[in-house]
Amino acid sequence: MLHNQRSKMADDDAAPFDEVARRQDQAQALLDAAIEAEQFQAVGMQLRECLLALVAAMQRRIDLPGGVTAPKAADFNGWCDVLMNVLTPGEPNQELRHYLKGIAKHAWQIVSWLTHARAANRTAATIAYEACESVIAAFIRILVRDKTDNTDVCPRCGSRNVRPHFDISIEPDGAYFSLCGVCGWDNHPGESNQAADS
Repeated sequence: MLHNQRSKMADDDAAPFDEVARRQDQAQALLDAAIEAEQFQAVGMQLRECLLALVAAMQRRIDLPGGVTAPKAADFNGWCDVLMNVLTPGEPNQELRHYLKGIAKHAWQIVSWLTHARAANRTAATIAYEACESVIAAFIRILVRDKTDNTDVCPRCGSRNVRPHFDISIEPDGAYFSLCGVCGWDNHPGESNQAADS
């Protein structure tokens, strides 16, 4: 799912979430091969690391407002609260914020339970995997919604077919830029194709 999510945003958008994708792939491989309870518990451990990698990647993509205390690195629920408060602020986002915090909390609870469940099985591990997959997709979507929910028009041709792309080479650690799918205009800081006039 993360691979599909990344390809929908942009073909080269994987860089900020490479570790998340790698850990998710490892959890899937563990799940596919698991037979014994301790092997299903290992899926839970890998999914926990995947969720922690997700919030770590998101922390690097946003600036916390002044006065907000950063939780400890391994405090997944604390980071989810902080991140969703920043990414979905105010009354208009209340339901969305509540939903995102809720799915994250429940995914964390199920993978934590799975990690220690002596009767862990394929069904429980699959549900935990799918819960994490849902959180990852939703969190990435909300992180880039200002890029994907735009109603911008191309300054050159007036098309609304303006899409975000990620370039890891933009200093300091990569950034998004917009590209028109009709005329090729872009606002990449290192490109000369920014002129609004043809």
